[in-house]
Amino acid sequence: MNKKAIRHYLNAQTIMDDNTESLIDECIQEVQSCAEFKATYRCFHLTHQPLMLKEVQCILSSDDLSFYFQDCHECMVIACTLGIAIDRKIKYYEHLNMAKAIVFDAVSNVYLEECCDQYEQTLDLGRYTFRFAPGYGDIPLSLNQTLASLLQIDKKIGVSLISSGLMIPMKSMIGIVGIGLQLKKTCLSCVRKEECELRKGGQRCYVID
Repeated sequence: MNKKAIRHYLNAQTIMDDNTESLIDECIQEVQSCAEFKATYRCFHLTHQPLMLKEVQCILSSDDLSFYFQDCHECMVIACTLGIAIDRKIKYYEHLNMAKAIVFDAVSNVYLEECCDQYEQTLDLGRYTFRFAPGYGDIPLSLNQTLASLLQIDKKIGVSLISSGLMIPMKSMIGIVGIGLQLKKTCLSCVRKEECELRKGGQRCYVID
């Protein structure tokens, strides 16, 4: 697992003290042992102006997605989860050891991303972009409700949504991937690069080993 990404979630740019590094290693083993990764996806054709999932006439009201998907004519909507046991562990450690709860949460976030990355690589999508999740940039979080219904994530992977658009289990994610354009996450490929406070401070919102 990418420990640099875990430190990034913990707002640390370098290797941390020995106790925290040992705690990270401990949580990696525990997360990997109790997570139950499940995923489901569905592909759609895209139309532009406005950007829309053609088969279901679902408009993607996002300038960011319009920018990134301008050369894509298909997309994949993917949903995945680590399962309810991870949530229970986080709640347990919140009452027992808050430091471990924080590290366990960060490790779970990275593991979910990595599992989803690996799953995507098995799908033979050809050239595709990185994932965009509702709540990222100007993509409305409310889009989760629509996408969850399209994928029937409650039946297929056991994930439900609350009224705010957040998911249960918490370590779950819905993402949209453009197909037909190879696009890696870099500062130069970001539509928000000129206004990014992280970039101005010499940081970034992603991690590459």
